[in-house]
Amino acid sequence: MVLEESLLFYQEKDADTFIRFLREKNCRALKSAESTINEETVMHGTIGNLIRVIENAMIWQKPEPPQSPVKEELLTTDFGEISTPPSKRADFAAANARMLSNLQFSRDYIAGIMERFNTGDVIFTPDHLDRIKESLKTGMAEIPDDELENMVTQTILTYDCVSILEDNAVVETRSEGMVLLKKVDPGDLTVERSAWGPDEIESETLKKFDITLTHNIHYDTATRVGIDPRIHFNCVLKDVETVLEELEVDDDSAEKLLDDFYLKAPAIDRLLNLIETSGKISMPDLVQEMESATLEEASADIRIVLNSSREFVSSIVNDLRKLGIVEGNDRKIRVVR
Repeated sequence: MVLEESLLFYQEKDADTFIRFLREKNCRALKSAESTINEETVMHGTIGNLIRVIENAMIWQKPEPPQSPVKEELLTTDFGEISTPPSKRADFAAANARMLSNLQFSRDYIAGIMERFNTGDVIFTPDHLDRIKESLKTGMAEIPDDELENMVTQTILTYDCVSILEDNAVVETRSEGMVLLKKVDPGDLTVERSAWGPDEIESETLKKFDITLTHNIHYDTATRVGIDPRIHFNCVLKDVETVLEELEVDDDSAEKLLDDFYLKAPAIDRLLNLIETSGKISMPDLVQEMESATLEEASADIRIVLNSSREFVSSIVNDLRKLGIVEGNDRKIRVVR
């Protein structure tokens, strides 16, 4: 059924909440368990050593040799056994630049703390981080988007520094605030960061900089909610968006549902209008009318053309039959009165 939809929820309770919303709209839903497998590789090492690895051995920032515009070949390097195709080097370079910048920020920020405070000093009062959050809200409407993004990024990096200090037992949270327990060299603090592919770094390089790689594979289950086609007739897009904002739902599945909800509506409206206007219409004629249809409300600047395959039209008609919206065989399809 082409009008059936589905959503993937990480928590069953959120799936149940959405099912209750659907039932209030007289929509049926079927809940089922679905396995989820995620994998990630993380590097564990000191801030100083990770910075050295990126600064001294970033294979993706080496000058690129001339490449054929048609064929991309894998290149060997001194740093890793296998490099990446040239088309992906820009992405890797950008990712490494961000990681380097973030590590340098953490090193310099923590170095500032070590210079300004002594052992036993309160480096953060209990309401310090709350004031940072509040500062983002003040005058936010007047702040340009690029400046606002920079403010949010710096706040996230600051929280990351706090986490690094906590993870390394450099600070302790007490009633008076976060207290510095010992003075350290920021470069000696250990952190974990998302890694490149395991084959990108030679084992000798890992040993040299005392960096370990851990490849984590996470096995879990999620809840899939299958939704019958009534959602396209009984629900309003804004209502669906509102309820999903409060739930933990897989971003990709939520985006697909909302896109389908929005994009299938013109095809449904066009098809039903053709059937109702004609009184009764055959499947071949309906397919012909739906092959290429321009929306009447399209502006003079933009033409919106609906291009529907024969299989899609046939499937949507079958869905409408099951819902009791249209009836008749393929020679005489008509709207149910």
